Amino acid sequence: KSAAANDNATTSEVTQAITDLASAIAGLETITLDTSALEHEIELVTEMVENIANYVPSTVEGLQDKLNEAKAALEATTQEEIDAATKTLREARLTARTKADVSALEELIAYVNSLDLSAYTSASAQPVIQDLARAKAMLMNAEVTQEEVNDMVETLQASVDSLVEVSAESTTTAGNENADTTNTAAAVQTGLFAGVLAIAACALFVIRRRKMSE
Repeated sequence: KSAAANDNATTSEVTQAITDLASAIAGLETITLDTSALEHEIELVTEMVENIANYVPSTVEGLQDKLNEAKAALEATTQEEIDAATKTLREARLTARTKADVSALEELIAYVNSLDLSAYTSASAQPVIQDLARAKAMLMNAEVTQEEVNDMVETLQASVDSLVEVSAESTTTAGNENADTTNTAAAVQTGLFAGVLAIAACALFVIRRRKMSE
């Protein structure tokens, strides 16, 4: 401004003034955008997408699209756009939920499958059969929560712990009863046979006496 108002300004002074003005204008137009937070979210979500199978499907739906949009926002011209993209991607990351750990349930199911439930009373085995079916169905549900899995493990284990064996004493008693029944039947048959023989002998004796009398 001083150079422009100075009619006696030298060429060098005018040139310097123009240079200073250009630098000032460039400084006004240059806006520093902070993308560090967005870059951090992109890094975290990229790793999640690479291991997407470890997450509950419904909680990571559209995550790849949000990641692509966030990457595009790195070229945004305003901080507001960058901040909005950062917020959107962060919310998507925090919404994602990893699948439940079902290893303990799988081990318990394998154990129950190895049991011979016929060795236990039907009343105590029935709850095990029902809970086992529920546990197997739960393994097929990708949306199941860790809390639900833990509860199922406790329920099935409780049913297993409540199994009551068919006692050896009961088996022996039943065997003795069967033996007694068999012996009784045999005795009855023997008695009947002896009775038939006695009747036949009497009839034969009567017939002989009649013949002798004649």
